[in-house]
Amino acid sequence: MSRGLADTSVFIARETGRPLDAGALPDELAVSIITIGELRAGVLAAADVITRDRRLGTLAAALQLDPVPVDESVAAEWARLRVLLRDTAQRMPVTDSWIAATAMALDVPVVTQDDDFPAIDDLRVLRV
Repeated sequence: MSRGLADTSVFIARETGRPLDAGALPDELAVSIITIGELRAGVLAAADVITRDRRLGTLAAALQLDPVPVDESVAAEWARLRVLLRDTAQRMPVTDSWIAATAMALDVPVVTQDDDFPAIDDLRVLRV
């Protein structure tokens, strides 16, 4: 059985109708609490009721996956990742680095539609 950690872009794709490569999705998906925070921010930033309702539906769907918290193993991977990014002169948004660290701690790929995840040892990325 294949597993992966869904990045925020996967949920936004579903919300906006952007195509996903369903055949490439792993059998089992998890979600980081960081993604939940990003989705909550989207709800709060909604400019109108229709957008807010749509985003609330996306947040509710993500919450069904029992979000993975930031724990000691995730924090250790994040620290290692930040130093590696610095040493290799690569950049990654901070929230994405927490999502990447969560995937690394779980030993699963990040499932994404974004290009925010650079090629790094120990970080597997599955583009859908």
